[in-house]
Order: sequence, then C-alpha cells, then structure tokens
Amino acid sequence: MKGRSIKMRMRNLLIVTMSSILVIFGLIGCKVDSLTRDEIAANDFPLVMIDSEVPVMASQLYHRLADSDLLEEGGFLDSSMYFDTLNAIVLDSLISYEASKVDLKEDPVLYRNFFLLFKEFYLKYLYQHLVLDSIDTDSLEIVDYYKSNPEYFTYREQVRARQLVISAEGLRKGKDSLLYKDYSMEQLDSMARKRVYDLREKIDSGAEFGNLAYDFSMHRESGKKMGELGYFFRYTYNKEFEDVAFSLPVGEISQPFKSPDGWHLVEVIDHIDSGLADLTPQIYEEARKRYLSENARSIYTDLMDSLLLASTIKFNDEALSGNIHTVPDTTWAAVINDIDTITFHRLPDYLHQYKQGVGLDSIDLGLMHDMLTYRAVEYVLMQAGDKMGFKDDPEVVKERHSIYHKYAQIFVKKNSRDLDYRPADSLIEKYYNENIDKFVIKKPLNVQHIIVDDSLFGEFLRDQALSGIEFLDLAQQYYPGSEEIRVAAADLGYIGPGEMPDAFYMKAKTTPIGGISHPVKTEFGYHIIKVIDKKFNRTIDQVRPKVVEDLKKEHARIVYDEWKQGLFDRHDIVYSLEKLKRLELASKDRR
Repeated sequence: MKGRSIKMRMRNLLIVTMSSILVIFGLIGCKVDSLTRDEIAANDFPLVMIDSEVPVMASQLYHRLADSDLLEEGGFLDSSMYFDTLNAIVLDSLISYEASKVDLKEDPVLYRNFFLLFKEFYLKYLYQHLVLDSIDTDSLEIVDYYKSNPEYFTYREQVRARQLVISAEGLRKGKDSLLYKDYSMEQLDSMARKRVYDLREKIDSGAEFGNLAYDFSMHRESGKKMGELGYFFRYTYNKEFEDVAFSLPVGEISQPFKSPDGWHLVEVIDHIDSGLADLTPQIYEEARKRYLSENARSIYTDLMDSLLLASTIKFNDEALSGNIHTVPDTTWAAVINDIDTITFHRLPDYLHQYKQGVGLDSIDLGLMHDMLTYRAVEYVLMQAGDKMGFKDDPEVVKERHSIYHKYAQIFVKKNSRDLDYRPADSLIEKYYNENIDKFVIKKPLNVQHIIVDDSLFGEFLRDQALSGIEFLDLAQQYYPGSEEIRVAAADLGYIGPGEMPDAFYMKAKTTPIGGISHPVKTEFGYHIIKVIDKKFNRTIDQVRPKVVEDLKKEHARIVYDEWKQGLFDRHDIVYSLEKLKRLELASKDRR
C-alpha cells in the first residue's frame, strides 16, 4: 500500500502539470503562440519557482528541447514532450538545490572522493603557475632546443600506398570457391597472376585503381578502403612487397609482382624520407613541450626541497610501530604543518608500493617516515599555494565548487537506490506462481508440415528437403489445396497439445530443432514435419536469476519513486505555465 500511495501522490502532481500543459497547448480548446529557437531569449520568464527561491526558467525548457534528438525532421513538439522534459528539469533543480546545502563531511567516503579529485586539479594548477609559467619559452630557445636535439624530431622513412592483391588462397576460399575446388594451388596461382595482369591492363586503359581494389582485392581490410594502407615503415610487411613500395616513385603504379601473400599491384601516394622533420607549428609545439618538461624537473625539485625544508611533519610513531594492518582507517599517521592530516586509510598499500619503488625488502620506522614525507609533498605544495592566494583564483574557486557540488548531488541521491536489496525466497516463489504463464509454455513447438497420400512419397520429399531444398518451396509445390494457401497451411507456427493429432504432436516433440521427421500417419494422411523451434517449461530454479533480476528492478523502481516523491514533498513548487509557447524545431541536421 505504501508504494501505491506514493505513486498516487506523484501521479496527482504530474496530472496537474500535464493538464495545465494540455490546456496551454490548445488541446482543450485554447490557442497558443509559437516560437523558434532564435526567439527563446526574448520569451524567457520564471516557469517554475521552488520554495520562492530557485527559478526554473522557460529558456531552460526551450533550450533542452531545442538541443534534443526529438523530431528528427523538425516541426512542433507535442505536450507530452514538454511535460517529460519539464519534469526532468524540475527534478534536476531540486537535486541541485538540496546539494547546495549539503555538508559533505557527513559522508567521509564522498568527502574523500571530492578532496582527491580537487587535489588532482589543484596540484596541476599550481604546477602550471609555479613551475611551467616560470620557464622562459622564447622562440629562439625553442628553435635552439629543436636543433640541438634532432633525435626527438627525426622521421623514419615511411610510405603511404594503396594495394590490390589476388592470391591462390583467396581464390580457393573466396565467395566463388566452388569454381576452383578441383584446381591445384599451382594452377590457382597461375590464375591469380593472370587476373592481376588483366587488372593492370584495365588501369592502363583508364580504370581507377581504388575502384578495382574495392571490387577485386582479396585483402578485404584495405579493399574496403579502396586499397588504402595508410603510412607504414619498413619491416611492416614482407620484404618483396616493401622492396617495390619503397622504390616506386610517388604517383606511380607498379607492374604485377609476387610476394608470399599473392600477386600485387601497388600505388605509392607519398614517400617521406628519414631525417630531421621540418619545423612546422606541430613540431614547434612538440619541441616547446619537451623543453618545458626537461627544465621543469629541476625547478620543481628545487621548489619542493625548499618547501619541505620549511615544513614540520609530525608522525604518529606509536601507531606506526605496531601492526599497521589493524589500525583504524581514521587514525592519524602524520600531520603536516599542523594543517593537513594523513590517516591510515590505505596506508599498508601505499607503504607496499613505496617499498617496491625504492627497492627495499624490510620495513622499519624510518622507511615509514620517508613514505609519509613523500606523500606529504602534495599537501605542502597545496598549503604553499593557499598562502600565495591561488586558492582564491576564480578558476580554482569555480572548479572546487563544481567538484563539491557533483559529490553533493550524489549525497542527495544516495537514498534513491538500495544496492543491498536481495529478494527473499518466499517473494521469488510468489512471483513465479503469479507469473506462471511466462514460464510454462502452452504452445512449445514451432513447426511446418506437408501432407501426402503415401509414406514413400513422403520419404522422397524428406530426402529433397534434407538435400537443401527449402521446405516451404516443397510445400508450395506439393501441399494439398489451392496454390495461394499452401504455404500458409504448411506453416503452423507455434502449436500445443490438442491442436494437431496426438501422433503428429508426439513426432514433432521428439524431432530435434531443424530436423525433418519421417512420415507419420494421422487421419489426414502422412505428414513430414520440420521443427523450427522449441520452447521448454522452466522450473523456479531455472528462472531464479531472471526472477531475482525482475524483483530487483521492481524494488529499485519503488525505492526511486519513494525518494523522488519525498524530494518533491519537501519543497513548495509553483508552476506558471500561462505564457508557455510551443517551440518549433528545425530538422536535426540543422540544430
């Protein structure tokens, strides 16, 4: 009853909104103005007000509709599209509104996730401003670095080419393999050679290489791309192929030649010799990044050495000296400058990684201090950034708020799911019994049949069907009655007990799927039966995983509806739909 009452309250709220939209859209006798996307800004107004504080603007609705995939051909949206979209926007607004009042520290896991994500951003931000921005990247410095380090900017020799391949193996295993099954591999190789020479003559007569590769090449991966192989280095393909590809002038097409893969034609589109790359904008940017990276290491090391030297790190030696695997996660392990705390959360994992990194086998208190100092570097840098005022930079403030709000919304939606739910056995049994028709098949056999007058002719038709002739083609020719009804009469679809004579049904039941029975006699004559499909009754144990899945989905829906209803009930939501207009969408490709 609880789930039902919640659904009723939610339905009542939605019915009111839906009815209002129906009225506004003239579906109950009124006329409404329309607007296009370009007119949205001039027709904005508070469409919904939440707790007299948070407006949902009409432009939010219009823009979400305009950016949607609705009405691919364009046109006017109907009221249901407005209703569903507006309901989703109001829900998002309620979640965002409640998230703005959340204290994430009430959920240590979410707060930790927020902090880790913000820390990642803030450290990159500080590295950019304190390290990278301090490096002089004058163009003369970059050009000099490019010239002084040619090993970073040297191209390997490479070729871009198209190919066409015909092979003996391809003839034997291709779509026309039946034509070649009696030939030896030597004969097939000779045929492949002749075909490639014939195709070369077509190219000489004006045929386009790519079209021929698409139609005839047996290397289908490149054939589907008009023979395109893209750029490749030496030692990518076999020697015979590369000897031709790397020696052929750009723009020329080779004469036929043979490699272990078959007979080839190759067209070279581009050839890049090895050597120092030209200083293009892309190469200049690569050189700049390398120059920055190499110079940044020493600057960053000096910066952190000075910051750590001026820092104070207190260690919880009492806890660190014991069994660190049994220390609660929330216990402090180190405090940096009396500001930030490193706890025992995942400390054994970090210690194991650090031990491997420094190549030590034993663990002592000194090693733990070193590891915690290593982890403290991030906090020391962030504290320095805060003191320098970077925490108040608009970009940092905005990103921090964005990440915090993201996890605050997760906090608001926590109770919309019940991840630990497992349906009881009694509920599974009840569901099975109430939905028995889903699991006990009344018409389990999908069959086709042909009726004949004697069993010998029936055996003949069975042999014909087994040789590969379509069963319904035989029925079209031999089933009794007028031609226009024969196939329909032969194809019985799914049948159950009692729909056909018992002898027929038992024979069909024992014939495997795809099988064709020997003739079976009934009062109608001799039947040969083809079994297309079988469905089998399923016990409760067989369907248990599916029943559990269905019950979980139903429970998830009820939990979500309860959560959503509670969210709506906690707020005063006022709709002002009188000025709502119908939006005319352009076709999807013009939005």
